[in-house]
Amino acid sequence: MEVIVNNKEITVPHNYTVSNLIKHLNYIESVAVFINGKQILMSQYGNYQLSKNDNIRIIKPLGGG
Repeated sequence: MEVIVNNKEITVPHNYTVSNLIKHLNYIESVAVFINGKQILMSQYGNYQLSKNDNIRIIKPLGGG
């Protein structure tokens, strides 16, 4: 099924979770994820299943100091 991640369309299997997507894209788990404009809590990443045409925004934390 197709989803949009950071403005790029990608194909993922059905029953794909946010955790699966994060691992597939080689992100670390401590990213902020918004699906269709709503932030998903990190505790939900393993259970939240993606749906066809979801618009997903993944934001990496900024380092600094």
